[in-house]
Amino acid sequence: MSGFSELRRKIGTVLVDPRNFDAVRQEPPVSLSNTCDAGEVRLTLIGPMPPPIHGQSMVMEYMASELAQHFPQIRIADTCEGDARGLRRGIVIVRRSASSWRAIRGSDAVYIAVKADRGMWLTTALAGLARLAGARVFLHHHSYAYVRTRKRRMVALTRAAGSNAHHIVLSHSMASDLRRAVPEIRRTVVLGNAGFIDRTLLELPLKADSPDLVLGHLSNLSPEKGLGEVVDLAVGLQRAGVSVQLIIGGPTVHDESLGHLDRAAREMGDRFEYRGLLTGQSKRRFFEEITHFVFPSRYVHEAVPLVLYEAMSAGALCVTTRQGSIPEQLQTSPAILAQSTVSFVEETLPALVGTRVSATTSDESRQAYCRALDDSQRQLAALVETIARRP
Repeated sequence: MSGFSELRRKIGTVLVDPRNFDAVRQEPPVSLSNTCDAGEVRLTLIGPMPPPIHGQSMVMEYMASELAQHFPQIRIADTCEGDARGLRRGIVIVRRSASSWRAIRGSDAVYIAVKADRGMWLTTALAGLARLAGARVFLHHHSYAYVRTRKRRMVALTRAAGSNAHHIVLSHSMASDLRRAVPEIRRTVVLGNAGFIDRTLLELPLKADSPDLVLGHLSNLSPEKGLGEVVDLAVGLQRAGVSVQLIIGGPTVHDESLGHLDRAAREMGDRFEYRGLLTGQSKRRFFEEITHFVFPSRYVHEAVPLVLYEAMSAGALCVTTRQGSIPEQLQTSPAILAQSTVSFVEETLPALVGTRVSATTSDESRQAYCRALDDSQRQLAALVETIARRP
């Protein structure tokens, strides 16, 4: 029995062997200064691990991969609820919570992926227990829903975690907005998520000069992610005489989504393709084929969407909204940003009529991602040092 298997058997929590992370680890581990001794730090990570695959589970897997390289005394409590429903879901939550509470005991530092909405009350309980156990608390925020305005549950979390807790956010604008909404927060740490994607997308060829536009959209298909506006834009461009194709990927999570897919097929015929769930090679092929990634999100939790970094790394031009921290995320890229989904088609259609796919623009989009990746690597190194440095 391996060391990790033995530990998992002993403490009843999900322990992750760093050797299992070859798929997500694509860079050498960040280096630590001589003043840090990460080997002595007992670190616990609490959050959802895939499957299923979504933004927070992808980030959690990446963080586990990176931190496991520096902290040999790491343990990871998986809070993923899977597809459980009803009473079974309640049982899963209780079991996962119990595992998380056991994992906190004896920890020097506890990293928690913050749940949004009502789930934040569970995060509050875990943060409070970690603080009572004498551990340093690191809270990783992924949602913008409680950043715009002061929320009672966020205030409760802040107080439970204590004034010395580190609040990890995805951008500088998110840090400013969070401190403005909850001035009790004293410590924010910016950790960009550009490194959390499949970096083999950087190996795809840049887009070639062409008059033919290939629009792409990939998400959990719903009105909040802007599927209706994606179809509106593609149909509008076709009616304006633009040579345009539309490729859509992702599972349908709303009945309205099926109507929009049917409308796209009816209006665009063989210029439209729906590919369903995309992962691995099929996802890379999607990003290789598209020239523009269309993402008119109005999703209340949207902060810094990983899928935009995926599109940028593949050299696609992003066409999106100013939701969350997207303006900061794309500030050095040649993206097209609309004020909101309400005016999305009105603002973006004229910008695309008469335009051509440009190899230069494709390279600029990829270089913008590379700069964001460099920033996120430096920020990750700083976070690792903060965790490793004993108070």
